[in-house]
Amino acid sequence: MATPTPYDIGTPGSPWGPTERAAWLQRQQRRRSYLDEVVAPLRAALPAQAELLSYGELDYTRLGLGRYPLHAVRSRQWLAGRPTVLVTGGVHGYETSGVQGALQWIRDDFARAAERFNLLVLPCISPWGYETINRWNPDALDPNRQFKPGSPAAESALAMACVAAQAGEVALHIDLHETTDTDNSEFGPAKAARDGGVFHWDPIPDGFYLGGDTEGPARAFSGR
Repeated sequence: MATPTPYDIGTPGSPWGPTERAAWLQRQQRRRSYLDEVVAPLRAALPAQAELLSYGELDYTRLGLGRYPLHAVRSRQWLAGRPTVLVTGGVHGYETSGVQGALQWIRDDFARAAERFNLLVLPCISPWGYETINRWNPDALDPNRQFKPGSPAAESALAMACVAAQAGEVALHIDLHETTDTDNSEFGPAKAARDGGVFHWDPIPDGFYLGGDTEGPARAFSGR
């Protein structure tokens, strides 16, 4: 393991302020199109059992980044008494497989699952992050850490509002994530620099794995 090189924005040990966040944002580049790769496929074709809905818009014109329409897919026939399944992707925009996996699941498996469940799918919660292949939003916030009342991340706030309005009680939530090598080469060091901390390198396993949490570690269910 190589010794991590200090991140080149900010002063080691000091959290970022507005100047450092602006410097970080300035270096981000658009590398792919959310409209072409996510929105266009959703608008082009959906299973007969599904309908497309808009749940708001991310407005980053204050940063010169424009606006991003947000879309979800839900069961066309929403039946009381059926359990509701929520699927989310692209909370971290750079985790490509979560976004494309959600789109593939809508295309290939939505119809079958809709026979038994009410379904709500938010395939790309962070479209700017998807375009720039980024873990954070333009304010250098991790949307996955901002699902809380009064969220400062519009991605998280709008997603929560959509789920509350469309789904009510959710029996199962599947959140699609991916661990990439850039967690060690870019996003881990950037987070440490942003927060005035120290980056700790961790090995990243190959393959697929399922995760538990502190309250329900699910040892028999998890693994890789």
